[in-house]
Amino acid sequence: MERRVSNRYRLIEPLGEGGMGVVWRAYDELLDRTVAIKEVRYTGVGDAKRAELNGRTIREARAAGRLDHPSVIVIHDVVEEDGRPWIVMQLVRSRSLAEVVRERGPLTVGQVAVIGGRVLDALRAAHATGVLHRDVKPENVLLADDGRVVLTDFGIASLEAEAGLTATGGLVGTPAYMPPERLNGEPARPESDLWSLGATLYAAVEGEPPFKRDSWAATVAAVLRDQPEPPARAGALGPVIMGLLRRSPAERLPAAEAARLLYEAATGPSLHQTPPGAWRPTGGAADTAEGSPPTLSTRPRRGRALWIGLPAAVAVLGAGGFLVSNHWTNTATTTSPVPTGPAPTPTPTATPTGEPTTSSTPTPEPTRTPTTAAQPVPAGWRAYRSAQGRFGIAVPEGWRAVKHATRDQITFKGPDTPGAMIVEWTVPEFAWTDPAKHWAGLEKEILAKGEFEGYDRIGIVSTTYLGRKAADWEFTRIREGRRIHVINRGFRTAAGRPFALYWETTDARWASDRRYFETFVKTFRPS
Repeated sequence: MERRVSNRYRLIEPLGEGGMGVVWRAYDELLDRTVAIKEVRYTGVGDAKRAELNGRTIREARAAGRLDHPSVIVIHDVVEEDGRPWIVMQLVRSRSLAEVVRERGPLTVGQVAVIGGRVLDALRAAHATGVLHRDVKPENVLLADDGRVVLTDFGIASLEAEAGLTATGGLVGTPAYMPPERLNGEPARPESDLWSLGATLYAAVEGEPPFKRDSWAATVAAVLRDQPEPPARAGALGPVIMGLLRRSPAERLPAAEAARLLYEAATGPSLHQTPPGAWRPTGGAADTAEGSPPTLSTRPRRGRALWIGLPAAVAVLGAGGFLVSNHWTNTATTTSPVPTGPAPTPTPTATPTGEPTTSSTPTPEPTRTPTTAAQPVPAGWRAYRSAQGRFGIAVPEGWRAVKHATRDQITFKGPDTPGAMIVEWTVPEFAWTDPAKHWAGLEKEILAKGEFEGYDRIGIVSTTYLGRKAADWEFTRIREGRRIHVINRGFRTAAGRPFALYWETTDARWASDRRYFETFVKTFRPS
């Protein structure tokens, strides 16, 4: 007999089991989607303790559910049934970092640097809201088939403002990835997650954690007593790994400095030094774009993203620039449904960092009503909502929205203009704070590589958008014999999510088509 949780979630099959319970593939019958559900089990404790632990888990899962970051697993719902919590989460087609390393061997320095940058960015977003993860380890880092890096299992996270239940002395975590202060019974802190990140990066680039021993007790003793053996394969990652593994939390490498070192490791020459037997991304490794410098990428320049959080060298890790890999492995342990329907004609999309691309398998986005709309929908336009991008916007009637097959972007095109509007929510591997400086740095990189024919800057202008610092980068360039005109608005939400609102059309149509951009940005709202 099929089991239903909360009279809504039909359990399909178990996906994995650990010390804290079972993760199920399930079907949400209310919203018609496949999800993952973690059934949290506490064994060997009395009723009072179990009730306390259930209360803690539910509160902490709800706290993690407030996080708004693409590299943090999305928590849809938290319910209690049969005396235990059930955490309903986004189902990601992926394999864990632990599985990839175990099956394919250590990753390259560049790959690990990008993975580390993504996980660190997720941790910094969580710490900014008072949420600690407390169990960062390779098993909880998901390498998605679309190239994303997602940190999961915040089920034992601790909300600092709610220390009542989490300060009761229960030790939760994996010893090989737990910092000394936690093993000594001290409370977790942001620096504790950083230590665990260091141990995770060590394992990813070396093949095993820094304090691996033959038994649980020996591992705990090693973490408390021994100095980590300097990693042999880490190259440019060595300073950041050893800095994060400092025994004293006060002396541990700060998150901002770790981000800088990871950036340097990801963009340095060690990116291309692949250890013997190392895992390599699958798919399309030999399609270097004509005219692109051969030392920069084995991926075409046209695949890079609007944001370009890292220079072009990182594109070797996968299409889109911000991606680590097109496909981490050939198989997947979990699946995530995509909207189905007739496949639209591939829509060319232009990015400010390369030639136009055509998505080989674009996904038509479902249309929904935005949850918030500060501006009324103009006559002749319709309300549009992207669940994946978590934004609402008004779109002219008759225009089509196409989700890019691999990148975090949606292109809007219509029959009445050669122009296109692109909304992208790609998260760069390393955070920036000044949108204008970010655009200027990207422009400098592009000019140094000679990537834009006939490039002419009109301006990079700081502005305020939706109450946040923003910048408009406007320029023209020649593409396929025609001069195109572009404006790209960049900003971050209060939660740190970046957006690029990119409009382009032919230069001859700029004056008449500018109205489209004005209406798009007037009605755009993140959610």
